Amino acid sequence: MKLKVLLTVLLFTTAVAYAGVLDDFNRANAPTLGASWTAQAGGGEIYNNTARASGGSQFPNLLTYNGVSTNSAFVDVYSIDSNLAYIALDLAFQDVNNNYFIKVQNQGGGASGFNYGAFYYGNNGGGNFFTLSSPFVSGRITAFFTGTVATLDIDSNFDGTPDQTYSYNYGTGTGGTGIGLGLYGTAQADNFGSGVTPEPATMLLLGTGVSAVAAALRRRMKKS
Repeated sequence: MKLKVLLTVLLFTTAVAYAGVLDDFNRANAPTLGASWTAQAGGGEIYNNTARASGGSQFPNLLTYNGVSTNSAFVDVYSIDSNLAYIALDLAFQDVNNNYFIKVQNQGGGASGFNYGAFYYGNNGGGNFFTLSSPFVSGRITAFFTGTVATLDIDSNFDGTPDQTYSYNYGTGTGGTGIGLGLYGTAQADNFGSGVTPEPATMLLLGTGVSAVAAALRRRMKKS
């Protein structure tokens, strides 16, 4: 029984470690997001274990996560008040003028929650700005692209199934592969990550490690 419980805990811990989250922002309030991030325009801060624009600034802030190249990203988003604010997922980053900037926005004016979305090219640049079919206060947004077609999924109840999906053909690439966040106003972001999964070789080593631990535990139980 002890062996089964320990193995279950080990496997659960392993699953969490490979869930794709790159930054959960669970650290003390700070004026930057930390060494894993590069501020490409403006900046961001850690606030109540989340990420937001520095001081809730009204400026198109753009930050990229270092060392990751992928065509997808996700983040949990929270609309805190009725002021103009947005959280964006940045894909295909090459520079501040060449990236896919995909956001959900509270347009302000007393409205509650995120009620607009956008597929922009560049740091909050021009593109497609549209009304969401269902405004929401919190949820997980996921963005990905294939070729020049990008998709935004919104999961407003965190059940793992998108309840809104939007797509847009940019018609041109950016030449980049980086990912990051766009931050504006008081909206807060949590659990930023990507859809990256372990390489087959990594999974093989992981399985070998679990087997070795299991064998050691069996020997230990026989001796006791």
